This record gives sequence, structure tokens and C-alpha cells, in this order.
Amino acid sequence: MAISRTALMPLLWLPIAAQAENTDPLRFGPLIAQSQAPLQTTGLTPILQDPFQLKAGETDVFASVAIGSVWAPSQEYSFDYYHNQFMGGFVHALDEEKRVGVWLQYRYAANNRLDGLTEKFHSIFGIDQNGRTEVDEDRFYIYVPSTMDAPVEDFTGDPLLSAINLYGEQTLYEDMHHAVSAGVTLFFNRVSHGVFANTSFEQSAQLNYGYQREKHRLTAMVSLVHRPDKPQHFVEVKPWGVNAGISYQYQWFSHHELIGEYLISQDKAAGAGLGELNALVHEFALGYRYLFDNSAIELMALENMFNHDNSTDIVFNATFRHRFCSR
Repeated sequence: MAISRTALMPLLWLPIAAQAENTDPLRFGPLIAQSQAPLQTTGLTPILQDPFQLKAGETDVFASVAIGSVWAPSQEYSFDYYHNQFMGGFVHALDEEKRVGVWLQYRYAANNRLDGLTEKFHSIFGIDQNGRTEVDEDRFYIYVPSTMDAPVEDFTGDPLLSAINLYGEQTLYEDMHHAVSAGVTLFFNRVSHGVFANTSFEQSAQLNYGYQREKHRLTAMVSLVHRPDKPQHFVEVKPWGVNAGISYQYQWFSHHELIGEYLISQDKAAGAGLGELNALVHEFALGYRYLFDNSAIELMALENMFNHDNSTDIVFNATFRHRFCSR
């Protein structure tokens, strides 16, 4: 029995339509990136959220691992150690305007041997070592003379953070190219042992902005964080803080995206006389994303900027993301 070309057209169109549906560009939003500054890593650090990211019934799940090297020497303090983090969770769209999310994070001190790599990188590009070669590699050392009687050393394996984040978001405005939303995060951290032992309940409110046009997407966020008035990282911290960030995504090819992000955090130390710990934290992240049908792999490097002695020296992060659709 002969089948006409006209009759075959709907069948031929089905796989093409399905592929087009699954290759929607820029659908995963900003990187899963947070401030990595020493005083920021022991508390709530807001994440950039894209108001365009999810449609009703859709769910994004993610799992990430990060390794960082802290090198912050000064007359007022000295931080020299590694920290690693595992984080996983999801964000779900209840409808077109409401989203909820939950993510868990566990950050701990462990030897990831980034000192040698960092020193070689600085040597190749002629960047000042800032005293790195004057101390032993792979140290775990913290000393803040104004708040500590003696340095803390050899704390390999101690947890810095063991926290759950609960997030809720409401869209305030959306058209074809612009969207604005408001979000609230509830954060509970309990580290029961080690030199960073702490229990805290923190909250943040943030305003999110999204802009999209063809192969380009811009996301921005500003947030207000409230935290208990108690020491973190051996330093008294302010009860209120402001964090902000901006992300630019570019669809390079159909399965490839490039992302650049700039994060800024208000100084967290409550006391004066702590040098760059009393200055703003500036961090820049450069990321690459490879897209599958409904999944993505992200690779990111985050570097401190401007005030180099109040943030992590270098952080590398890898994230897997997957979207579940309602249909």
C-alpha cells in the first residue's frame, strides 16, 4: 500500500518538533554560584535566581561540588586553608508566578592541593605570589590576633557549614523581555563539632531581575540578609548585610553557553580594625555550560577581585542540572 508524501509530513515533523522543544536556549538561568569569602562561607549566601527560568509545573534539580583555596594574609589576620562543598537541591514552579526551592549544602576543610597549581599559574602569568612561597603548602591555619589567643591549625576534616535553605519566590512583573520577582530564603545551619561549631538561623529577602533577547540573557539580584549577632569564623559579624550579583549568559552554539557573573558582598565583620575584612567582597565567576536534551553540565572558576585578602583565592565548581517538565 503506497503512502503519500503528504501523509508522511506530520510523522516527519514530530522528531523535529520534539528536538526544538528540548533545545530551548538559556533555559537553566545563572550559574549555581555563591560568595566564597571566608566570612561568607559560614552563613547564608544568596544565589542568583532568574524570574524567567521555570514555567508552571517544571522542576530544576541540581547537584554541585566545589573546591576552594583560601589565602588571605595581612597584619590583622591570616587565613590559609582549603574548603570543599557539596550542594544539591531543586526549584519547582507551583504555577506561572510562584516558585519554591530546597537545597542542602555541606562545606568542610580538606586538602585539595590547590596551592601548587595556584603558584604555577601566578608564576606563568607573572602575578605576584603575595607571600605564598614563604610558608608551607597545604596548610590549615587561621589566626585573628584581636579575637584569638593562639592560631587554629590542622583542622582538616572539620565542617564549616551544614545547612538547609528553603526558598520561595513570587513574580511581580513579566513581559516578553523583562521580568521581576521577589524571593525569601530561610537558612538553618548546625555544625556540631570542630573549630567552626555553630548553630544559626538566618533569613534573606531578595529582588530578582531578568532580561532576555535571542541568544542573550541578563540576570541581576540584590538581597538583604539577617543573621544572629554571634561570632562566625572567629569574628563578630554584623546582624544585617547586603549581597548583590549580576549574570550574563550567551548562547555560543546550540549546546554550548558561556556565562560571566559578578558577585559583591557587604563586609561582614562587626569590629573595626580588621583591614580588608571591613571592605566589600568582589568576586568574578566565568562558566561554561554544555546542554543535553533536558540536562546540563556546568564548569566554573571563581576568582576574587580588588580586595584580594578578604575572599577565597580561587574556586573551581562543577554542577549537573536536570529539568523535569510537567508535560
